[in-house]
Amino acid sequence: MPSLALAHRLIWFAHCPKAGGTSVETAMVARWGPQVGHLHWGWDLWWMRGGWREASPPNSPQHLIWEDALSVLPRAPDDVFALVRDPAQRMASEYRWQRRGRRGTFLGLAVSYLPFSLWLTLMLALARQNPYAYDNHLRPQTDFIPDGAKVFYLEDGLAPALDWLAETAGAPPVEATPHQLSTRAVGTTLRPRDYDRIGWAFAADYARFGYSNPARTGALANWLDRFADAVAPGLAWLECRGMI
Repeated sequence: MPSLALAHRLIWFAHCPKAGGTSVETAMVARWGPQVGHLHWGWDLWWMRGGWREASPPNSPQHLIWEDALSVLPRAPDDVFALVRDPAQRMASEYRWQRRGRRGTFLGLAVSYLPFSLWLTLMLALARQNPYAYDNHLRPQTDFIPDGAKVFYLEDGLAPALDWLAETAGAPPVEATPHQLSTRAVGTTLRPRDYDRIGWAFAADYARFGYSNPARTGALANWLDRFADAVAPGLAWLECRGMI
């Protein structure tokens, strides 16, 4: 989560993974440079080289949940803002991002090339086993954003968030850069059961941010969910060591 330390105020960007946050970070660094803190863009490589042995909490500084952010900030920020995204589209983007080899491991690519429904069920089970998995990419967005934060929607583009940031910081408008990590080139088809699982897992996001929850039924586990829960401890062991 980048912090912007100005002479008159401290601004915190609650970066929800896979919701346009890297583009906002890039724009912040381009404008304010060293005044932007709590960034480690090479974190994944550091993690794979053994950083998992010492990381506490076990995720990059730009993906801190709010509870962990409070422990690293020098004081409570004057302003907090965030970008959020429809959870179904966010999970589809995560699937495509993992397919691009985000950690570059053979096992990681093998998992990402599973059919989406199986991949999704495994990832949600993994997140239940270890919420910090994949650098907090599988967390509900509400975990990152405190009450009272200014919330923007990726569906509206980056400009509203960057305009607010510039006005709050007392600076000229910040140029909206193209989405830095766009993965739209690869299509993902979600089935009704996928929407159910996403609706159950991210119910808090749907309720808080006003998206329409696509789940049609209550959370009823089937054989696939039970299988995913059974293998989740092994996946968690592999993932926390950067092997998937």
